[in-house]
Amino acid sequence: MSKYFRWIRQNLNNIYRFLITSMTIILITLLFPNIGNFKYEYQKGKPWMHETLIAPFDFALLKTDSEISQEKDSILNKFYPFFKKDTAVITEITNKFNSDFDKKWSQFTKSGSYKKLNNSNQTTEKEFLRLKEYLILNLSKIYEFGIADFQNEQKELGFKRPDFINKSVNNLNEVVPIENIYTPKSAYQFISNQLKADFPSSAYQSFIQELNIDSYLQPNLFYDAAMSEQVKASMLSMVSLSKGIIESGTRIVLVGDVIDDHTFLVLESLKKDYENILGSSQNHYLIVIGQCMLIISCILLLFLYLRNFRKQILHDNKKLLFILLFVLLYVALTTLVLKFTKVNIYIIPFALITIVVRTLMDSRTALFVFIITVLLTGFLAPNGFEFVFLQLSAGIMAIYSLPRLERRGQLVLTGIITFLTYSIVYFAFAITQESNIADIKWMNFMFFAINGLFITFSYSLIYIFEKLFGFLSDVTLIELSNQNHPLLRQLLQHSPGTFQHCLQVANLAEAAINKIGGNPLLVRTGALYHDIGKMKHPAYFIENQLTNSNPHDKLDFDKSAQIITDHVKFGVKIAKKHKLPQLIIDFIETHHGAGRVQYFYTSFKNKYPDKEIDEEKFTYPGPDPFTKETAVLMMADSVEASSRSLKEKTPETIRALIDKIIDKQIAENRFQNADITFKNINQIKEIFTNALINVYHARIEYPKENE
Repeated sequence: MSKYFRWIRQNLNNIYRFLITSMTIILITLLFPNIGNFKYEYQKGKPWMHETLIAPFDFALLKTDSEISQEKDSILNKFYPFFKKDTAVITEITNKFNSDFDKKWSQFTKSGSYKKLNNSNQTTEKEFLRLKEYLILNLSKIYEFGIADFQNEQKELGFKRPDFINKSVNNLNEVVPIENIYTPKSAYQFISNQLKADFPSSAYQSFIQELNIDSYLQPNLFYDAAMSEQVKASMLSMVSLSKGIIESGTRIVLVGDVIDDHTFLVLESLKKDYENILGSSQNHYLIVIGQCMLIISCILLLFLYLRNFRKQILHDNKKLLFILLFVLLYVALTTLVLKFTKVNIYIIPFALITIVVRTLMDSRTALFVFIITVLLTGFLAPNGFEFVFLQLSAGIMAIYSLPRLERRGQLVLTGIITFLTYSIVYFAFAITQESNIADIKWMNFMFFAINGLFITFSYSLIYIFEKLFGFLSDVTLIELSNQNHPLLRQLLQHSPGTFQHCLQVANLAEAAINKIGGNPLLVRTGALYHDIGKMKHPAYFIENQLTNSNPHDKLDFDKSAQIITDHVKFGVKIAKKHKLPQLIIDFIETHHGAGRVQYFYTSFKNKYPDKEIDEEKFTYPGPDPFTKETAVLMMADSVEASSRSLKEKTPETIRALIDKIIDKQIAENRFQNADITFKNINQIKEIFTNALINVYHARIEYPKENE
């Protein structure tokens, strides 16, 4: 049992990678539709490249999208929305009217305008009943026809004002013309005109105005959304998706025949029935096995690439998880979008894969991850070849347009380039297939524009992934290499000499990496921070000593060596406190490697030749450099520091110094773990030599003025 657990501990990383890979394959397989694939590839306007195709069974000939759309529009033109009558409204209005009318009539009869009429009490009573009954009768007639606020219904529910409506009263429906239905405005105009004709007296008109008739004209017909949608759906369900039958044995297309509109429609109809029959057959599990094998093949290709070209990613669990999750995310997104017929698959920003992975890793990995993702989603997409070609074109252009993400404005340009690439390639496909510009689906260009817009949001997405998976993007490196960064300003304040040394090392290392290949922004940022540990005891480092007084003169050699080596430990501690990324901390840990503090070691050995030396006290904690960038920084740091001590700075002495320092580091096997060649090292020597010669070049001595 102990051997079993020991084996698990030893292979824990391999087990983890196997599990996340297996889970990814299973989830992608579950996302794939459980239907078979039509075994023929074809395109409208292109010749049929397979054998003569005979209908293998009877199948329905599907209608085109435009035909179905026209039929639906024709049916919807005969659809009348349902309005339900609320019978309680007239009761509430009548009760309110009676109460208000009685009060206002009593006030009206006491007014001066009414007294001028000289009506008797009997006449006043008759006029009271006549006007009141008149108004109640007209209100009843209006509410009988119905009042509807069509303007508000249109605004809220978005339907076009119809010529007829279904008026529903107590579950009885009646189709009535729209002109027979009042609106609050038309009802007021109607009753107002009637009152002016039958009660022309200015006194009565004043009373009617005071009565505020429009307050008793409220809608009693309301749009019945549930019934309307139910009836509409029932009517649309009557639309047949097919327009005939292609019988078994019918010849569909000959070898070499150009696929015209009709043939394309027949092939699409056969393809749909063929795939559904395969998916519903008893052997549908074979389809799942086949799909799983295709998915495994794609994932295997990805792993082969990582194994041969990016082993560090393959062995980094977080990076591998990120790649697999990214692939899974896009397959899931494609499956989701394909379920919505109103949304086109081209709205999905596949080019975003290249931008995010390129920024967080490298261009080659970005391209390969992108290709694998497009291949997997190509099994799902309609017109697979067209889809894959479009995505590859846009993705490759996105990589070329964004060699390094340094400003957010670059994403806008990449979004525009992606949109133009999609549009041009799609237009080329469309005119070869349709041969008529009018038949092109122009709506797809809107989806391309939205796609390009999504790409401009990738800046935030990069930040999220960077924090979740511990990546270090160029954007973050630019922020860290800004000399106004709080930690760099602190270094300048406490150790100005060290700060200048770091700047010089950064310039040397960046120039070298630009020549031999690597990440110049990473090595520059690492160089700026590599000596921050010297802030602990700045006066003990010669570049910060402003006088001839050296505090090391008062210390033993081993104590001095301890202070010097401890700047690495303190640097790591400061970096972690300020939450610098691990890749930057690597430069702090490795810039001296496991080398020795040679000055104090030799001094101790010379002074105490018979005393046993504790090697650990004179040795940096390490480790040695393990990347090309950290190796270059070690060379640049040693060369820059040593060049300051040269008494005579000539091209010959500079070249000899550089050769001596770097050759010694090679002899001590400081670079055995780094991916760097002797050719690279010779190139680095040459760059350092030219750079330092330019720094220390001879200057003209200005003549003194004669006294």
